[in-house]
Amino acid sequence: MNRQPDKINYLYGRLSHEDELAGDSNSIINQRKILTKYAEENGFTLYEFIYDDGYSGADFERPAFARMIEEVEAGKVATVIVKDMSRFGRDYLKVGVLTEILFPEKDVRLIAVNDNVDTERGENDFTPMMNLFNEWFVRNTSKKIRAVWQAKGRSGERLAVIPPYGYRKDEGDPKRLVIDEESAAVVRRIFRLSVDGNGPAQIAKILNGEHVLNPSAYKYEHGIMKKARPCKDPYFWNTTTVHKILDAPEYTGKTVNFKTWTKSYKDKKVRQTPVENQLVFEDTHPAIIDPETWEIVRQMREHKRRAPRYGNPGLFSGVAYCSDCSEKLYYHTRAVWNKAKTVVRYEGSYSCSRYRKGVQYQEGGSCTCHFIREAVLEQLVLEELRDLLAFISRHEKQFVRLVMDKSKQEQARDASAKKRAAAKHRRRISEIDTLIEKLYLDNASGKVPDERYLKLSAKFEAEQAALIDTLDALETELTDQEEQANGVDSFLATVRRYTEIETLTPAIVHEFIDKIIIHEPEQARGNRRQKVEIVYHKIGAVDLQSWLNESAATSA
Repeated sequence: MNRQPDKINYLYGRLSHEDELAGDSNSIINQRKILTKYAEENGFTLYEFIYDDGYSGADFERPAFARMIEEVEAGKVATVIVKDMSRFGRDYLKVGVLTEILFPEKDVRLIAVNDNVDTERGENDFTPMMNLFNEWFVRNTSKKIRAVWQAKGRSGERLAVIPPYGYRKDEGDPKRLVIDEESAAVVRRIFRLSVDGNGPAQIAKILNGEHVLNPSAYKYEHGIMKKARPCKDPYFWNTTTVHKILDAPEYTGKTVNFKTWTKSYKDKKVRQTPVENQLVFEDTHPAIIDPETWEIVRQMREHKRRAPRYGNPGLFSGVAYCSDCSEKLYYHTRAVWNKAKTVVRYEGSYSCSRYRKGVQYQEGGSCTCHFIREAVLEQLVLEELRDLLAFISRHEKQFVRLVMDKSKQEQARDASAKKRAAAKHRRRISEIDTLIEKLYLDNASGKVPDERYLKLSAKFEAEQAALIDTLDALETELTDQEEQANGVDSFLATVRRYTEIETLTPAIVHEFIDKIIIHEPEQARGNRRQKVEIVYHKIGAVDLQSWLNESAATSA
């Protein structure tokens, strides 16, 4: 009989997704019938049936369960009745803490109908074993589910349940993504704004001003995320959201699996998988963003352009470098005033960041200014690009030959030296393996004491690790040199998209140019002269004037 009429008796039920797949033996309706019948037959008059639907037994953050435990801790519960111990929970340790510490402390009776557990009749010696088997069931199920997901992910099947913003699931085949034109238009606009030189914060500000539904609100309103809660402000875009869209390779038609991972079913913390361990599958769905736009945005994202306090971000921010200390040049502006003391415009300029910070980089002191006005640099780069495009349009075959010859010459200068260094490192790595093996044998035979052995082996291993790193770097450089020789085709593909360049834009700068090296100006008889080197993507620096002279001499 219920001996505490002033306290509530809880009939608790739980249904997980696995239970739904297994059939209706554990259905909420079935559990309710069993528990209600038991309560009525055993005189529990003041009772309430509560349940959690769709929650795993390993999860103790179940809403109804958490509310019941709060009532237990407050001393308001007399009895907790469940169908069996697996309905209560499937974590051996947590169930033990509740049933063996909290419930006895609060004088709460626990009954598991089908498992013949009733704490009023004394402890059941098999209850801990039942709890352990219940946990093993979850662990085994988790392993099976993980194995299935691993197999799906490695086969190229998309693992993410919710499609990326800009896509929706195909009604005929839910595993296939199709473009959702309404949201895809916003994605394209975000990439266009980025190509035009806007950063994520500026893009978010533009979208906020235009009252565009953010991804969460859009998915909620269109039923893509059925369990999502409505946003407080459906038109608010934050910088993080824009960052994620600009960095998502899915928009180029790729599927990326295993982006995140968790240690086990008990540890819910989501961890990021290193990029090299993620699996990428090409052309799995229609692309929203073309490869050229994606590459331009990648280049611009690598060279972040911070807006100054006044005026616009520098056109060459992130690509202008100092010739002496190799640091980036800072962009800064100054206001130009008229006689009415109002700002007419802002003039931009660049100077060495190490110089401006006063950082020492050699015994002689900090770097020098390397000052250059943006208007001057813009005109110089624009003229150089126009001349290069004009030269390629008239002498494409000659351009290809010159770039290939230059690349071969550059390789010839240092490739042999790098190969010799790589061979030397390989020999030394092999020698160290032999030395460590001999040292181990000498230590085992007693010729070398343990302390000496540990010290020498650590020294050899450190040297070997450094050599391996250096060897990897040399091999990477050699591979990059070989790839650069084939980069001319890629550069020509970029050139062919432009018949004429009237003005420079951030997109054009980052599409053509890898870096611009600014030298310290020279003063000669009052004339200021300054050397500027332009390093292009895929083909490196170009001595265009020499090529023009050679072409003119050949024509003559």
